[in-house]
Amino acid sequence: MPTYRKETILVVDDAEAIRKMVCAVLSQNGYSCVEASNGHEALLRLNDEVVQLVLTDVVMPGMGGPELASRLARERPEVRIMFMSGYSEDPVVHTVQRVPTLFLEKPFTTGALMSKIRQALDEPWEGLA
Repeated sequence: MPTYRKETILVVDDAEAIRKMVCAVLSQNGYSCVEASNGHEALLRLNDEVVQLVLTDVVMPGMGGPELASRLARERPEVRIMFMSGYSEDPVVHTVQRVPTLFLEKPFTTGALMSKIRQALDEPWEGLA
């Protein structure tokens, strides 16, 4: 039986299958989950939802994860941000990987996802600045 969690997580990924899978795992473990397919949609969802963590893909069309994170750092600094990516050779991903607690490499296991989510929510948050 999953432990009940009050946290809401916004999952941002342009791959619908990944969003659905991540949200299914989070929901099975007691989290509330909100989905967005890109950074622009995520900002709109954040107007309607109270979230504690944004789990965002790094590379997406339109507004990718780093631009979304930059906007959130200015507009909603209390919202925690965690990145995920399967593009380990991308220079932007290399920059994000420097803070291991904020990065989850794809593909990942359910255990790795849940451990990183809990770590991101439990560690002190001082923003991305």
